[in-house]
Amino acid sequence: MKSKSWSQMANAILLVLPLLVSALFGITNVSADTTDSVNVTLHKRVFDEGQVPDSKTNTGEVDNNFGGTPLAGVTFTAYDVTDHYLNLRSSGDTAEKASQEVQSDAADAAPSYATKVAEGVTAGADGTVTFSNLKSKDGDKDKVYLFVETNSPTNVTQKAAPIVLALPVYKSGSDSEINSDVHVYPKNEQTDAITKDLSDESKKDLIVTLPDGSKVYNATYGQKFGYQLQIAVPWNIADKDTFNVVDTPNLGIDDDATTVKVAGLTKGTDYTVSATDATDKNGKSFKITFNPTAAAVKAAAGKKLTVTYDATLTNAAVPDKALNNTATLNIGNGTDVTSTPVQGPEIYTGGVKFVKQDKQSAAKLAGAEFQLVKLNANGDKVAYATQATDGSYTWASNNDSATTYTSNDQGSVELKGLEYSNKLADGQSYALVETKSPAGYALLTAPVKFTVTKGSYADNQTITVTNIKKGILPSTGGSGIYLFLIAGALLMSGAYVWNKRNKKNQNI
Repeated sequence: MKSKSWSQMANAILLVLPLLVSALFGITNVSADTTDSVNVTLHKRVFDEGQVPDSKTNTGEVDNNFGGTPLAGVTFTAYDVTDHYLNLRSSGDTAEKASQEVQSDAADAAPSYATKVAEGVTAGADGTVTFSNLKSKDGDKDKVYLFVETNSPTNVTQKAAPIVLALPVYKSGSDSEINSDVHVYPKNEQTDAITKDLSDESKKDLIVTLPDGSKVYNATYGQKFGYQLQIAVPWNIADKDTFNVVDTPNLGIDDDATTVKVAGLTKGTDYTVSATDATDKNGKSFKITFNPTAAAVKAAAGKKLTVTYDATLTNAAVPDKALNNTATLNIGNGTDVTSTPVQGPEIYTGGVKFVKQDKQSAAKLAGAEFQLVKLNANGDKVAYATQATDGSYTWASNNDSATTYTSNDQGSVELKGLEYSNKLADGQSYALVETKSPAGYALLTAPVKFTVTKGSYADNQTITVTNIKKGILPSTGGSGIYLFLIAGALLMSGAYVWNKRNKKNQNI
């Protein structure tokens, strides 16, 4: 019994002894805080093309001044790479070098040694995704995680660099307090998924400065012009099964599918082109279908493709109506396809309306015939217009084949599909020359000058052309003149007889 009591006292002394020694000599038992799990929040930030900062340090804590714009809809996958990382360390790699090697292995996709742990998509106005309760240890080994961007919106051409997170992470400014709520800011570069514009040469051909100083694009019926598309190829295009562009112009513009070219790609191998007929709402269009598995297409990942093609303004174009051409980029998988439309610049064609009428009564006159001409600064006719069935104009120095425009029963004559007067050669102007007047009316002797510009086709801009009705006179040599001659002779004879009698009376 006494032996048992001494044994219990000895055990109690051994338990208390370390505390007594520490109190006497000021020794403190220091150990890092330990946690069983950690939360990792990724804050996705996107920067405009060419604006991604070269270096921006992650502190592991919330950084409200990191820059960029939050981006939702980005998928990240978390992997466990602990064993491979520790093997690199045991082989002599520093922590930094081991992390860089894992990042390099994950540049295109997660390496085979990575074990998938979780997946999440950034969401909300702050573009975040949180991986909660990740194990911080595996026995006595600290965990190492790899975070890889595995999907992103189509306007993201470069994915974020893989993130290697070796635990434990300590709070900023501390060597002992473990951060169990880590915040990391992966960066991306974004660009316009697709842009559309006229070719530089076409811009020069179509641009016109209006009287108010504004600039618009103006074309005439039958005129050809070129377009250029810039398509940003996503970094993960090889993972997509849908990659196409559909170009749909307004009625009045026809695409020429045979002229479609994609720089750096081979038609028939890397892409195909299919044409679509015009409808009552749209002109002729086309579709480019890219092959995402083609080597050249995969090599374009993260770059831009340049597409060029020609189009023509047709006589379905209504003057003063803005015509456009919409290209839609479609990228995705299955039913999950992102469609991005873009419009090219607006194009206008010109026109003018005339009404032929009686000068005195304003009655509408049918049957007047005109030719369209260009006058020089002196008013001389220098070119006559011939308009083909497709609406296109050709100009000649004589009127041998000039088109005749005839006023209808409402006295109306319309000219459509003309380039604006501002684009004519210096000093030149448009004019109508009357070649046949309505029955009973005098032919106009002077050309009717007019101006074609934006808005000149409007109803309130109609130009009135008047004719004077011919006077009623007897024809030379007709029966009417004999009546006048007989009447004159009778009057003269009567005057002679009266005068002779008057003299006789005076003599008496």
